[in-house]
Amino acid sequence: MLDNKVKRTLKCMMIGSLIYNVVLLIVSLIIFILVCKGKNLNSNDTLIFIVKNELCVLIGLVCSIIGLYSMAVSLSKAISANDEKYAKKHMVLMSTIRMIVFCIVLVIVINESTFGITGGIMFALATLSVKISAYLAPVIEKNIRS
Repeated sequence: MLDNKVKRTLKCMMIGSLIYNVVLLIVSLIIFILVCKGKNLNSNDTLIFIVKNELCVLIGLVCSIIGLYSMAVSLSKAISANDEKYAKKHMVLMSTIRMIVFCIVLVIVINESTFGITGGIMFALATLSVKISAYLAPVIEKNIRS
């Protein structure tokens, strides 16, 4: 269903998403350790806080990769339809569905996180990888070809 160019771009965007989320995991881990030291939490509370919030980053990574693939399939389907009205309608519908799913998962993450909004913020930052990966894809593609 996906042509080679779309597959290559999708692969580069997924690599970019993964790079962004690994950096986010490392930076957030450092910040969480510093915050926990400042609050003088015992080691059990610190570990629980870090694991729950880092898990939110991983959930965001999975959602962003699923979202990237969904966007690629939607775009490929809209292009192959050769019907402008259908393509526009299809893209708007798929985008709306992705946003609704994102909002539902965000609400679940916020409600399930015993540390309040922090998990939701980490999830939202992780899902930003979809946007970041769009900027990283050309750079990654150029480096892969070299």
